This record gives sequence, C-alpha cells and structure tokens, in this order.
Amino acid sequence: MTDVPINLPLPMPRGKRISLGLARACAIFAILIGAAVLASWRLDDVNIRDYAGEMVTMRPDAAVAVVLSGVALLCFSFSFRVLRVTARLLAMPVIAVAILILFYDMIDLRSGLNEVLMSPATPVVDTLNTQETQRLALGIGLAILLFGLALAAAARGRFLTWLSQVLAIALLVQVLVVLTGYAYGITSAYHPFPFSALSVDGAASALLLGVGLLAATPDDGLAAAVLERSPAGEMLRRLLPGILVLPLVTGWLAHQAELSGFYDSAASFALFAVASVVVLAVFSWTTTNAVRRADEVRNEALYELRRQREWLQITLSSIGEGVIATDARGKVLIINKVAEDMTGWMEEEARGRHISKIFRVVDEESRKTLPDPATAALTNGGLARHETDSLLITKDGSELPVEDVGAPIYGSDGSLTGAVLIFRDVTEPRRAAQRQTMLVGELNHRVKNSLAIVQSLVQASLRQADSAPAMAMAATLGERLRALHRAHDLLLESQWSGASLKAMVERELEPYCREDGPQIVMKGPDVLLPPSCTSIFAMTLHELATNAVKYGALSQNEGQLEVTWRRRGKRLRLTWKEKGSAPPPQPGGGGFGTQLIEKGIRHNLGGETKLEFRPEGLYVDLNVPLETESAPKPATRRQITSAERETA
Repeated sequence: MTDVPINLPLPMPRGKRISLGLARACAIFAILIGAAVLASWRLDDVNIRDYAGEMVTMRPDAAVAVVLSGVALLCFSFSFRVLRVTARLLAMPVIAVAILILFYDMIDLRSGLNEVLMSPATPVVDTLNTQETQRLALGIGLAILLFGLALAAAARGRFLTWLSQVLAIALLVQVLVVLTGYAYGITSAYHPFPFSALSVDGAASALLLGVGLLAATPDDGLAAAVLERSPAGEMLRRLLPGILVLPLVTGWLAHQAELSGFYDSAASFALFAVASVVVLAVFSWTTTNAVRRADEVRNEALYELRRQREWLQITLSSIGEGVIATDARGKVLIINKVAEDMTGWMEEEARGRHISKIFRVVDEESRKTLPDPATAALTNGGLARHETDSLLITKDGSELPVEDVGAPIYGSDGSLTGAVLIFRDVTEPRRAAQRQTMLVGELNHRVKNSLAIVQSLVQASLRQADSAPAMAMAATLGERLRALHRAHDLLLESQWSGASLKAMVERELEPYCREDGPQIVMKGPDVLLPPSCTSIFAMTLHELATNAVKYGALSQNEGQLEVTWRRRGKRLRLTWKEKGSAPPPQPGGGGFGTQLIEKGIRHNLGGETKLEFRPEGLYVDLNVPLETESAPKPATRRQITSAERETA
C-alpha cells in the first residue's frame, strides 16, 4: 500500500503568519521611535525631546542604532535570502554603534557621531554631557549590543540559534527590570545596576526589538514553543502571561501596602509569597483544564487525520491508473502501486527524485524526449498532456505506450504546492485501434472493388449498347456510380465517422465552376453527415446537378445556382435554388431522380422534401434529421492514395 508522506508542502500556518506579522510591526514601531528621537535632536525641538521629563534621554547615536536595528529586523522577518543577508550585514554597524555608545561613557572615546547628528544650535555640553544622559546611555548601549549580537546569530545553526535566543531573552530581562523599576517608583536607584538604566523611549525600543526578534524566528526557540500545536504548547501559551504578569502585580500590591503603612517589610514579603502561591495555583488549575480539553480536541483531530490518510492510501491503491504526486520543485512525494508497476520504480527509490527521472517519455515516431506533464504543469500553472503518441521508458529500458495528463496542486492560500501526474497503459486500446484501422482498410478495399466491378460491367454494357436509349442509360448509371465513389472517398477520409457536407457539395459542383460559366454560390457550416445519410445525400446532389446541367441553371452561362444549408439542433436544412432558366421538367421525368429525392430523403432518412418548379427555376428544400451534431475533424483526415482512386 502506498505510504503517504507527511512532508507534503502546506500553506504557512496561521500562527506563523501572525508571529511574522508581529515581528514586522515591532520593527516598524522601533524605526518610528528612533526616527522621532533623531528628528528632535536634528531639529533642536526641546518639546519633543523632553515630552516625558527625565525619563526621555536618548542620544542621537542611540537613535541611529535603533533605526538601523528596526530596518535589520524588518528585513530578517522575510524569508528571502537576499533580505536575510542584508539583515545580517546591517547587524554589523548596529554592533559597532552600540560599542561606540558604551565607549563614549566608559572611557570617554568620542567618535563625533553625536555632533554630526545634532543641530548646530544645540549646546553639546548642556545636552550630551549631563549625568542623566550619560547614565541612561549605558543601558541603551547594552540593549542595542545584545540585539545586534542576537540578530547576527539568529537562524544560523543549532548553537548560534540557541545563543541568539539567550541574548534576546537577556535583552527582555533588562527591559523587565527597567519597567519594574518605573512601576515600583525606584527610577532613581539605578546605581547598583548601571547597565539596566533605560529611558521610556529606550525601554520601548528595546522591548520592540527583543519581542520582534523572537517573533521573527517562529521555527526556533521560544516562539516555536509558544506556537507549537501540542498540549505542551497550549500549556505554555496559557502559563506564560501569568508567569510574567502575576508576580509583578502581587509584588506591586504588597509594595503599595508597605508604603501605605499597613504592613512592615517582613509582612509584605509574606503576603507577596502567599498571594503568588494562591494565584499561580488557581491559574495552573484553570490552565490544566483548558489543556485537557485542547488535548481531547487534538486527539480527535489526529484520529480524523489517520482515517483520512488511510482512506487516501486505499484510494491510491485502488485507482487503476498510475498516479505520481510531486512537490513544487518536481520531487516525487507519492507514487501508487500501478505507477510502480508501469515505471519499474519502487516507492522507496522514487521518493525524493525529480519526476523527470522516474517518468521518461519519448515520441513514438520521432523518438525525441518529451517533457513530463507534471513539470509542464508546474511551469505553466495549468493542465498539460502529450498530444502525440508517446512511449514510457521504464527503469529496465522497456517501452510502454501511455496516455498522460499533469495538473498543478494549489494550497488553500493560492500558492503552488506541487503537481499530480496521472497516466495509463494504452497498449490494448492502440492494438484495438490498429485492428480497427486494418478492418476499415479491408472494408474500403472490398467496397471499392465492388464499385469497380459494377463500373466495369456498366462500361462493358455501354460499349455493347446498339441503341441511343441504352447508351444514355448506361452513361447515367456510370455517373451515379462515380457519385457513390466520391461519397465513399469522403467517408474514407473521416475514417467512416461521416462525410463533410461542404466537401460533398464542392466536389459535386466543382466541374461547373468556371469564370465564364454559371454563377454558383455555396454557403453553410461544415456539417458532418452520418454514414447512413452520406450515400443518399450524394445521389440527391448528383441528380440535382445533372438535372441542372441538362435543363436548368447550369445549362447556360447566364444561369445562377445557390446552395445553402444550416443546422438547427439535430436537423439539417438544405436549399437548392436555381435562377435564369426556363421552367424545367421534373428531374428525371418522374423517374429515378424524383423517386430518389422522395423515397430516399423522406422514407429512408425520415426527412421532409419540397420541390417547386418556379418560373425562374427549380427550388428544392430538404429537411433531414441528423444522428450526430459533430463537425468533421480535419486532424484525422487521411489522404486518399492514387491506388484507392484508380477505380473511379
């Protein structure tokens, strides 16, 4: 039984799309913060720079580093190789600027970058060299350095990816310390931890960059664990907010109670511990119930998935045609048992190979290699098949006539995820077609021989005739036999699927079409007459043309003949209209011609006839039911050889 692989290309999961969208949003907001701070320095706008009092203190070099970091994060959030390389290249100047920020305050190494970015009217001593600015610069410098190193190591092997996650989490820990300090009202007590000092805009930028970098790697680290569709992932998603928020909230409440004089420090710590235990216990209990329900839903989904997979396996094994499915690169993913037997490739050997190595086809006549339909479907995005007879070259080199078709596979998001190739062995159908062709050829040969014998007898009778009436009758009979011969040629050209009415009319009237002769008009679509109608129509047209040559419009150069036909549903209506001649006698003097039209069309074909001998000429209207509405197929038309025409 065909084993369906689990690595079928699928659309990007919704959680992954949300994670990448969050990363891009964080990058854009970080760029906006850095650009706003940089603009305030460049434009010397004190109102913008001091909108949050002492908490807003970010130097121009730090603002430039934040903008570069945001651009690098935005590039990294896309999976294109060029953008990923650009992001890692941008990480280098980010790290360099972060080092300059730290050296500026630690060893008084001045690069002159701040002076270039500031407005000339801004006093450097009063702005850059203040104690608050120098103190907060250490924190933003460390934050940018951590981000630059984390970005440079992201998605570059197992160890570097782990290191990137650790650095990004360290950055978020730094931000958490700063935000906790602001919440607890201890912003002035940064001297024990100088590298954790951050202004509000600096903390916001660092938070956006840290969260954005973790979200930009949804296949690795913390983001992968949060997005994992498993009980562990469900539990982490529910516990993580509580782990981050509940201790901060309970600690803040205990701290406020201590400040208000309700408790001393020891009681505050005890209250904090008990509150944390109770809240986390309740949170864990509700989370466990939610995870249990999620696990039940997951088990039901897994059962349904196994059932559908088994159904797919049975279906593929039951199909009587070969089926090969590929990914978007043309690599084989699925091959059923019929395809294994026809190609000679087992599933274990074929999977992972390009389909052109498994399904090799050549043109039966030219022996040229043909492209496989699956690859063509991937290239063109539509159905693809071989229009000519093709041979499948199996693994052992044998040849097998096949018919095939390839179709693309699109995911739910409209992306091209692969292709499917369906093919079948047509050895027996082609043998049957060859036998049919041979039988049709034999039938043609026998019919033409019979017509040739009858024509020979008529010609012999014509030579032995000793009276004018006998000679005229023999000549007329010979002409009628030639009309039957032409009808037979039309059937032969279409492989006995029918005869073209247009070709029949043109061949019957072709001898009378000349520049100085009667005016002949033929109008109508190309209608395929069923074989049962062909002989009677051929004889009818021949009788009408013969009558027109003897008595009607074709008997004089000024005559006019108009033959029109049209098809309505499953009925054919043909009109024969002559002008420019004296009222003719009835065709054949009430003999064979009239009987053929009346009995042949009306009785044999179930049609309707209308003959009128108008002053300007003969008018005939034929309304005949058709067994088919198909049109002639020129592609299958076969040329009649001179040997086949030789009895005409």
